[in-house]
Amino acid sequence: MIDVPIFKLARADPAVKALLESDGILRVWKFGSAPDEPQAPYVTWQTISGDSNSNLDSRPVSDNAIIQIDVYATDEDVVEQVATAMRDAIELDCYVVRYGEADKDPVTGMPHYSFDVSWIVNR
Repeated sequence: MIDVPIFKLARADPAVKALLESDGILRVWKFGSAPDEPQAPYVTWQTISGDSNSNLDSRPVSDNAIIQIDVYATDEDVVEQVATAMRDAIELDCYVVRYGEADKDPVTGMPHYSFDVSWIVNR
């Protein structure tokens, strides 16, 4: 139920579009909704946890979400470029709370990088 504007912010950012858009398709997908064999590079994201900013005297006006962003590419340099572009596109609306280690995806063997952001989303 927490609707974070990752795709909207990615689509509005020229650097992200230059790296991830082709044929009018921006390769940023919610985890589990990417095509079976997406063109690299690409980004997926998923909600790790979330809760409401509860008040005793009224309904919450916002929610908190921790979002994991995963970047995949065919080489390490591109993974770093895409991760940096995604971070720059969204970090004025959220806080980076974890930087992961660069590694290789165990299934595809592709270079991979992840980071987590904390998002406060108004209802």
